[in-house]
Amino acid sequence: MEVAKAYRVKKYEHRFNPEMLQKVESAHTTLMLSQLSARVKGKGVSKDVAYADQEPLFPWRPKRWDATPKVIMVIGAMQLGMVAYGFQQPALSKTIFCGLIGIAANVMKQNAILPPPKDPEMATEEESGRASRNFVRGFLLGALATIAGTLVFSLPEVLVSQAKMTLPTIPGMPNIIVSMKILGAALFNWVMTSFYY
Repeated sequence: MEVAKAYRVKKYEHRFNPEMLQKVESAHTTLMLSQLSARVKGKGVSKDVAYADQEPLFPWRPKRWDATPKVIMVIGAMQLGMVAYGFQQPALSKTIFCGLIGIAANVMKQNAILPPPKDPEMATEEESGRASRNFVRGFLLGALATIAGTLVFSLPEVLVSQAKMTLPTIPGMPNIIVSMKILGAALFNWVMTSFYY
């Protein structure tokens, strides 16, 4: 991955110098061939490389990737603010705001992990559509987290209605059921943004 990035950078730096561009191409080819021969001999092959030709079962699933501590704290504070506001004035629209925070954070994280090309002319075919794919994936991760959090934290409401009970009222909290759904959306979005991509 780093070799490919360095190759693209060097190729871009020497795009107007055919002689240096040829040297960069030659060095890259030599490096790739040496790595290939090492893999063929079975030396130092990681599982990612050894099984690279096998498609994962769910390639679109969220993958583990920890955000920086600063991002974790900032997004956590934003979601916590939404939860506090949701407990004071419960409304299901606040779950949407939690989702929007999660979507924005996930899109930024996607762009940090797989940055869109700075120069579209030098972009490979895979890189050219990266910005739109990052947005779609960030949107889907935020939407998934919002829906999952709302559904999971709706279980108390379902259980109470099935048991024909009433939830205890807490002074100062007008609607604990809606507040729990906001908490679920915020918590799931924070976890998704902090630890997955």
